Amino acid sequence: MFRKVVTLLFLLSPAVSYAGLFDSSPNLKCGNDNAVTAAKEWIYNEALGRLQQDYIKEPSTLFFDIPQTQYEQQLRAIPIQFSDVITQNPQPENANLRICSATVAMGIPQPLFKVIKDFPDTLFYISQGNGQVINNTVTWKEVNYNIQLADNNKDIVVTSVQKIDKLAWSIYVMARMTVSGDNLIKKKNNSLIEIAAKKFKSRDRELNQVWNSLPASARTALKQEQRAWGDKKRAAVRQT
Repeated sequence: MFRKVVTLLFLLSPAVSYAGLFDSSPNLKCGNDNAVTAAKEWIYNEALGRLQQDYIKEPSTLFFDIPQTQYEQQLRAIPIQFSDVITQNPQPENANLRICSATVAMGIPQPLFKVIKDFPDTLFYISQGNGQVINNTVTWKEVNYNIQLADNNKDIVVTSVQKIDKLAWSIYVMARMTVSGDNLIKKKNNSLIEIAAKKFKSRDRELNQVWNSLPASARTALKQEQRAWGDKKRAAVRQT
């Protein structure tokens, strides 16, 4: 299902805009700098929207009460690169529409590899099943999306399709797990300690049940054997 998002083409400063570079839609191509910027902004904005929605719902469970701004800053810091951008022929029913295809690579934050070591399944969530993780980046080929000029012939409208939606999900997961990585690892370790303690208690309870089920004479004999073994070990230590 298509979802349209109008991406106003701003750089780091809201005062810088790419609006108004085109006099007519035939000049619009997917590989133009401002068209690529529009596609990048769509990915960032879609991911930020998901982050904000989840943060409102579960700030403690998913985000460990770390300020939302830290996640947003990390998300924006993940680089997105477009290459091999292709513009297909305009569709007869909509001459303003451009069907785009590109290879898209996103950088994996270095701290995230520590999390991946403890949670290997993270690689699947980052690659979304069909991305390729190589040299600290995750890359998707043949990512399809549509662009067209808005009615003001200035702003570029990006229309998403399924694969580019996966990119937004991937960058969201990377930002969330990078910022909360230490908390995730600590939570995992605490869980393992808790599981080990429960197993120890269960085993100790089983041994106590076996011990109590023995006849009194057997328990006495075992205690005597244990004392004799201890005395023998202590004597050997003194002789050395």
